[in-house]
Amino acid sequence: MTIKEIRTKNKANIPAAVRGVVTAMDVVRIYVQDETGAIGVIRAAVFQPVAPGDYVEIKGTTTGQGAGLGLNGLSLTKTGIAALPATKTFTGEQLDASESQHQRVRVTGTVHEVGVSSGMLVLQVQSGSASFIAMWPGYQPHSETRVLAPRMDLMDADVELVGAAVPQFSQAGYRNGFRLIMASADPEDLKVLKNGSPDIFTRPLRTLESFRGMTSHQNQRHLIKGVVTYWSDAGWFHLQDETGTARVNNADFMPQQIGWLYRSDRSEPQLSPGDIVEVVGMPEVKSTGSISFTRCEWRQTGHAEPPPFLAASASAIIKGGYDGRPVSVTGRVVDVDISTDYQGFAVHTFWMQSEGVDFSAIVQMRRKAKAPVKVGDYAHMTGVVTTAPNVVGRTPFRINLNDMESIHSLPPPPAWRSAKVIRWVLVGAAVLGFGVMWIFVLRRQVAQQTAQLRKNAFQLQEQLDQEKELSEMKSRFVFTVSHEFRNPLAIIMSCSDVLQRAKGKLTPEEHERQISGIQLNVRRMADMMEEVLLLGRAEAGRLPCNPEPVNMQSFCQRLVDQIRSVSDARCPIELCVEKTLPNLMLDTSMLHHILGNLISNAVKYSPPGLCVDVNVCLDDIGVCFTIHDQGMGVPTMDRPRIFEPFHRGSNVGETAGTGLGLAIAERCARAHGGSITCESDPGDGTTFCVHLPATIATTKPSLAPS
Repeated sequence: MTIKEIRTKNKANIPAAVRGVVTAMDVVRIYVQDETGAIGVIRAAVFQPVAPGDYVEIKGTTTGQGAGLGLNGLSLTKTGIAALPATKTFTGEQLDASESQHQRVRVTGTVHEVGVSSGMLVLQVQSGSASFIAMWPGYQPHSETRVLAPRMDLMDADVELVGAAVPQFSQAGYRNGFRLIMASADPEDLKVLKNGSPDIFTRPLRTLESFRGMTSHQNQRHLIKGVVTYWSDAGWFHLQDETGTARVNNADFMPQQIGWLYRSDRSEPQLSPGDIVEVVGMPEVKSTGSISFTRCEWRQTGHAEPPPFLAASASAIIKGGYDGRPVSVTGRVVDVDISTDYQGFAVHTFWMQSEGVDFSAIVQMRRKAKAPVKVGDYAHMTGVVTTAPNVVGRTPFRINLNDMESIHSLPPPPAWRSAKVIRWVLVGAAVLGFGVMWIFVLRRQVAQQTAQLRKNAFQLQEQLDQEKELSEMKSRFVFTVSHEFRNPLAIIMSCSDVLQRAKGKLTPEEHERQISGIQLNVRRMADMMEEVLLLGRAEAGRLPCNPEPVNMQSFCQRLVDQIRSVSDARCPIELCVEKTLPNLMLDTSMLHHILGNLISNAVKYSPPGLCVDVNVCLDDIGVCFTIHDQGMGVPTMDRPRIFEPFHRGSNVGETAGTGLGLAIAERCARAHGGSITCESDPGDGTTFCVHLPATIATTKPSLAPS
C-alpha cells in the first residue's frame, strides 16, 4: 500500500507493506515517507541498522488511528538509496495543532533550553505560541559517536530546523503537540539564523514598563533587573524595579523525566527579600495588566533594604494598581487551612475579610507550622499582592507572606467597642427580637452548609492530587521499566544472534562469554522485577517483620564486604560499630534491604577513592545507623521526593539506576517501626540516619545472611 492508502483505511491490525525513504529515526521508531505521506514504524522487531536516505520495504501491521496511526514493523529490506524528500515549511502553531503526521518539515523558532538524552542533543524550542522538543542529531544504531554535553552556544539562538514532525499524545490519549526528530548532524538540518550565547545574561537590560501593551507572543527571552519583594522555596518570586512589578518562575522548562540530562549550571539560586537580581525569562502580560515571566533563570548581583510595605485597604487593592506591591493590610480571620501542594510544600492559607471584601493570605513553607492567629482574630499582615486570576483562585486577590512573623493578631478596632455601636446593638436586639434569633439560625445553617461545601471541595482536591500523583508514578514506572529493560534485552538479543549466526565457529571462551552475557542480563532484569514486587508488597502492607537475634558487627562487616566486592572497591568503606553493642532483635531481611541500598548508593554516587563512613550505635529508640558519603549530594528541590518510587535526583547524570532503592529502604524501615532521615547539600555529600526500634536478644544469633 501507499502510506495515503493506509491513512485512508485508518484501522489497526491490518497487514501492510510500504516502500519509502527513511527520513529520521529514534530509539523507538523509524520514520518513512513516500510520495503520498509519511508514517512512523515501531522498530521493536526490526534489528537492521538504517540511515537517512535508505530506500526500504517494511512489512508489518497497522496500529493506532488518526494522527497516532503507525506501523508495527516485522521485517525490513533495504532496496537502495534515495534523496531525502523535499521539506514543506510550517509554523510551530500549525504543527502543534494538527499538521504533524510524521512528515519531513521545516520550522523556525528560538532555543530556550538544551540537554542531552541517549546520545542526542535535546532542544526546547519556542515557535510562536507553540513549544516543542527537537532531538538532534538522529539516533544512529551501532555508532560510536554520541552527544555528551549540551551545546551552550545554541542558548536563545534563532534556528531553522528540518526533521520528522511526530505527533505527541497525553496519557489519556489526547493530542498535546509534537516532537521534531532530526535526521542527522548536517548543518542544513540545524541552521542558526541568529547566534545565541552560552552566557544568557549578556543581552540588553529592559525595564518592566517597556513590556506594557505587549499583545503578540514573543519567542525571545529578555533581561530585567530588580529587587526581590517575595520569595517562595517552590521556585517563584516577586520583584520590582523603578517602573513596575513582575512575577517570576522557572516553569515551562523541559519536562523533568527519568532519562533526561540537564545543565547542572542552570542558574536558579535561592533568594530572600531585598536581594538584587538579574532575571532572563519570557514575558507574558495578563488580562489584568500584571506581568509574569516564565522559563526563567536568575542570578543575585547585590542586596539592599527591601521596599517598604504600603498601608492599603482591601477595598483599595480590589480596585487595582497594587499587583506585585508590598502592602500592609488588616482584616478578620474567617478560616485557617493548612494543606500540602503537589510539590510537597506546606501551604498555610488564611481566609480573610475586610470592609466586606473576601481575600486570602498564604505562607508557603517546607514543613507545617502552627498558625499565629485563629479564626475570629483581627489580624495585621505584610506581604506582596497577587491578582492574577489563574494564580489566586477563589478570591479577587491574595497576600503572599514571607513567613509566619508577617501576620499577627491585633485588638479589635475601637469602632467595634464604641458606645454608639453598643447602643445600636441593644436597641436592634430589643426591636428585632425573634427576628434576630431567626437570622442567627439561618446564618448558622448557612455556615454549616458552607463548611460542608468547603470540606467537600478540599476532599475533592485531595482526591485529584492523589490521582495526579498516581498518574505520575505510573508514567515513571512505565518509563523506567521500559528504559531499564531495553539495554539488557538488546544485549541478550545480540548475544543470542551471535550464537545463532556463528554456531560452531566460536572458541569455547567466546561461546562462554556470550552465554555469560545472556545470564548476567537475565539476572539484571530479574533483580529489577524483584525490587518492583518487593515495593508492591510494602505498599500493600504485606511486608511482615520477623525479628531474630543479630550480631551487628558480623552482619554489617559481611554486608560491607559484599558491596566492596560488587563495586570493585570503587570507594573505601569505613565501618564503626559500637564496641559495647549487644546482640539485638532485628529483621535481617529488611535490614539487608535498608543498609544495602543506602551503602550501595553512597558508593555509586561518590567519586572513586573517597571514603564512605558507616556508624552503628544505640540511641533512645533502639539502634541508629549513620551512612555518610562525600558525593554529589541531593538538590534541595529533590529532597521532599527522594523516597518516592522511580524518582531520581536531577543531578545524577548518566549514572544508572531505577529510583527504587531509597523507596524500598524507607518502606522497610517503616515496616520495622523505624524511620530514615536525610541531610544533604549539593556538592557537600549526603548523610542518611536510620533509627530502628530493637530489644536486646536473649539468645545467640544464627549465622549472618550471605
